[in-house]
Amino acid sequence: MKRFRILLAALFVAALSAAAAVNDGGYTVLKPKFTWGADVGASIDMSGNDMSSLDVDITFGMRRGWLNFLGFGVGADIMVSNSCRSFPLFAELRTNFVDRPTVAFWDLRLGASLNYLEHNHQQTGFFGFTGVGFNLARSAKFSSHLMLGYTFRQRSRVEGPEMTHPFHDLHYASVKIGVSF
Repeated sequence: MKRFRILLAALFVAALSAAAAVNDGGYTVLKPKFTWGADVGASIDMSGNDMSSLDVDITFGMRRGWLNFLGFGVGADIMVSNSCRSFPLFAELRTNFVDRPTVAFWDLRLGASLNYLEHNHQQTGFFGFTGVGFNLARSAKFSSHLMLGYTFRQRSRVEGPEMTHPFHDLHYASVKIGVSF
């Protein structure tokens, strides 16, 4: 987890202090812009644990150049077949790898998930999402997108005085639709 925080801090500092773009022999400083957004979607459980969920995420961060988004987010994943729920807290990187607008982009989210499981158990585990996104509509201050990806949520076995609960890691196919401002 310490390496993850160091990597995230390095990415953030690099994005804020990247070299200026050359324009007509002079330098034009690209200023980072504050951005925020929200996603809603669904995740289908591929691990056979009957834990498919409805997902809502809110993100806050910055954009600049080839970084479409770099920031932090929080989510709520509510399982549809039982009363379990998870609340991921994550760092997000969204990029299209070029300084001009494109149709497709890559999204990466890494962090921790606060899991509220069956039989009143609570745990914290690793959370990760990666996927490809497609811009739907875009203007200078607004964009909408559709993302398809893979979500991983770590859960571990719980041993109690009366019973052991063998919770397994969850693997999801996820689809999200969202907006950014």
